[in-house]
Formats: sequence, structure tokens, C-alpha cells
Amino acid sequence: MSSAPRASPTDAGMLQLCDTDRSATVAAWAIPAALIIAVEYLAALAVGASVGFRYSLPWDAYLIAALTIVASIASITIVIRLGFYAYGREERPTRRLIREAPRFYGFAAGVILVGLQAAVLTWAKVMLPIAVPFWADPMLARLDHALFGEDPWIIAMRYLGWAAPFFDRVYVSWAPAKFGTLIVLLVLPESRRKSRTLVAYFLLFAFIVFGQYAFSSVGPLFYAQFHFGDRFAHLPLEPWVRTAKDYLYQDYLRVGGDPGGGISAWPSFHVAGALWTAQVWNSWDRRLGMFGFAWFIIILIGSVLLGWHYAVDGIAGILLAVGAWAVAPRIIDRKIGVLARTPIQASV
Repeated sequence: MSSAPRASPTDAGMLQLCDTDRSATVAAWAIPAALIIAVEYLAALAVGASVGFRYSLPWDAYLIAALTIVASIASITIVIRLGFYAYGREERPTRRLIREAPRFYGFAAGVILVGLQAAVLTWAKVMLPIAVPFWADPMLARLDHALFGEDPWIIAMRYLGWAAPFFDRVYVSWAPAKFGTLIVLLVLPESRRKSRTLVAYFLLFAFIVFGQYAFSSVGPLFYAQFHFGDRFAHLPLEPWVRTAKDYLYQDYLRVGGDPGGGISAWPSFHVAGALWTAQVWNSWDRRLGMFGFAWFIIILIGSVLLGWHYAVDGIAGILLAVGAWAVAPRIIDRKIGVLARTPIQASV
């Protein structure tokens, strides 16, 4: 009975090099991301079936947005590349452009995957109050009080209330900063670092949506509107907060689906996303990372000061972001390890 040929040290070295290369490919992050999103859709379908699909969803908005971004970046890239070819007097610009097209596939795949996940996140948030009516707010408020000795928003207002307009303005930078970071990340060449940050992103927001169902809650801003009491009746509303709050509540009354709609407090979507963004910036450059973490601290404090979240929402968001960042390399290595376990055949 013969055994499979064993790998030589040289073969092992080559295998390790291949593994490193595999972590710097589109497949290294796109396949795990697609699997994560598939699980989210299966869960959303199960929840939707249980509640009877009684809501509207902005599928067109997310798909059109994703395709528009892909088409716009593709058009700009083609024009720039053709300009470079003309400057360099390229003899066959069209053929070279086609040859270099695969570099764009990763960007297109990433934007579409981000759009698909954004759609399922909105879908899940729309179904949340139908499938799991809001219940956790009194518990979260009491936990906040137990941890800090009084409601954290009161502490924040005592020391930083004078800066509330500043926090209000910075808070709305969350979406442009996060999505801008994603666009830049998707444009960059493939690398292990890029694979890690993208897998961490998709994993983080999957964690968040499951957390939202575990502790269905609305947050201090909506505490009275959902009949939990007047505990936060004296919470002042800044202009951007008031506008966003009205938008979210009207979306809720319509059984929504509007882009960016859906009410949920625990865990903090914004705090988790801000920390992920800061971690990405820090992985690019330490000085940029210092700015990113300072911005994250502003978002963290603002989430409580402005009334969007309980402090424990932010703590949960931080733990999830750190966990996703730590787990992402293991997912990448596990995927590569499956390929690495394929026996190396001796050449004849």
C-alpha cells in the first residue's frame, strides 16, 4: 500500500509563498464576504417569512447606487488610462486597456457586495420591530446608570454640553468617512492588509445586525415615543439630530425601507463603524491613525451626548469591532489553509 509523496522543504517553502500570495487576491476577501452576506440573507429570509413580508424595501436605491458608483469609477478610470496611453504613445491602447481590466474587477465586486450588505442590513432593521418588538431600553438605561452612577448623557452634558453643536456636525461625517474609506480601500492594490480590513468590515456589520435582534432597542432619543417613560425628556436636540430623528421615525411609521432608515440602538452601528474606520486609517499610516482615533472618540462621546445611544451600546460596538478585526485574519488563513492541505504531487 503506497503513501502519498511527502512535501520537501523546498515544496513547503513554495507552498508558504503561494499562501502569502493567495491572501493578496480578490478571492481572499470576496469569497468570505459573499458567504457572510449569504448567511445574512438566509437569516433575513427566515425572519421575513415569519412576519409575512409586511414592509417595503429600497432594493432599487441600493442597486442603482452601487451600479452608479461602479460605472462612474470605471468611466473615470478609462478616461485617465487612455490619457496616459496617449501621452506614452501607446500603439494599441484598446488592447492594453482590455488586458488591464481585471484590476477593476475587485473594485466592482467590492462595491456590489457593500451594496448587497447595505440592502440586507436595511431589510433586517425594517423587520426588527415587527419580528422582535422593542423591549431592551429600560434594561439598557438601568445598566448605564449602574455603571456610571447616573445617566451618562447627563455626565456628558455637564462637561461637554457647550460643544454639542460641534459633536452634532462631526457626527454626520460618519457615513462619508466610512464609505469614503471603503472606496479608497477597494481602489488600492490587493494585499493581505486589504483582505483583512474588508473581511473585518463585512463580518462586523453582520455581527451588528444579529446583536440588534438580541437586544431590540430604540435609544434615548426615542425612549418616550415608544412609551418607555420620560427618563430622557430633558435631552436637548441639536439641529442635525432633530432632522435625522424625524426622518427615522417617519420611516418607522411607514414600515419603511428608506435608505439609511431603521431604528436600533444596541449595539452602536456608528461607534463600531467609526472604530473600524480608525483601524483602517491606522493600518495605512500611524499619523492618519491618530487622527482617525480622535475622530472615533468624538463619535463615541457624541453618540451619548446627542442621545442616539446608551453608553453600553458604544461599549458593545467597540467589542464587536475589535473582535471582527481580530477574527478576520483567521478567516482568511482558514480559507487559504483549505487550499494548502491539498497534497503536493511529485513531478515526474
